[in-house]
Amino acid sequence: MEMTSPLTYLLPTAEALTMNKPSSKTVFFICAVTIIILFTAAILACVSLFIKADRYQQKARLLNQAVIESTSISETLKASGGDLSKTGQLMKEHTMFDVTDNKLTFYYDKDLRANSRSESPYKAVITKTSFENSFQYDIVFFESETGNSFYEFSFKAVQTGGV
Repeated sequence: MEMTSPLTYLLPTAEALTMNKPSSKTVFFICAVTIIILFTAAILACVSLFIKADRYQQKARLLNQAVIESTSISETLKASGGDLSKTGQLMKEHTMFDVTDNKLTFYYDKDLRANSRSESPYKAVITKTSFENSFQYDIVFFESETGNSFYEFSFKAVQTGGV
């Protein structure tokens, strides 16, 4: 009988080493699949970033237009002596607006341009509040559907005659 060392059972034989070695086709296939998965993940990440950037850009454009429009409304309020009805008439691009004693509402389309339909996606509500010797005007832009405000601007005018 031949004596064998206990290490011979732990070490793999030459046959076992050649049997478990993957072929070059298998290695190539695994690498190709890994590259495809990584490339797909990178593309998805880029597309989601572009979509998010587009949403932020749309919100920024909407806020910018709201700032411009609120400035125009406030200047027109000053020019009309604080009269909300006269302000609505002086804002020529607005063909439809609602006015009460202390509230004026303008309607806007999806790009925040003046719109003549009361079911417009956005609206601006101008509220006039009287104080002892001044008026406060609050201009608030809303999403018509949800009622959420996305821009607010307020200013006070000293009461001298009309304003």
